[in-house]
Amino acid sequence: MKTLAFLIILLCTLSFNALSQNVTEIPLPEEFVTTMDVASEYPMVRTGYLTDSISDITRFYQQKLGEPLKTNGNNTYRTLFYNYQEHKVRISLYRRSYVTEVSIMVE
Repeated sequence: MKTLAFLIILLCTLSFNALSQNVTEIPLPEEFVTTMDVASEYPMVRTGYLTDSISDITRFYQQKLGEPLKTNGNNTYRTLFYNYQEHKVRISLYRRSYVTEVSIMVE
């Protein structure tokens, strides 16, 4: 009986770990520099920056994730809203100086 309970707990743990790893696999542009990564709790957040323009980063995510469900903003700031693996994803872009800050939140 203890063996059966152990196997069930092990399978549940492996399934949860596989799910959480998939959720954090939001594609990142090649030049992305990570400044913060909180993947152990919801909402999961990853922030960083790129030298690419907001338009270029938007095109990257449209190619990787498809058309966003909703878009807010302009060429200085923009937020893209997606559903990815049954989770809400918000990708916020903010252009300042010579870099674009990127914030990805998975709920």
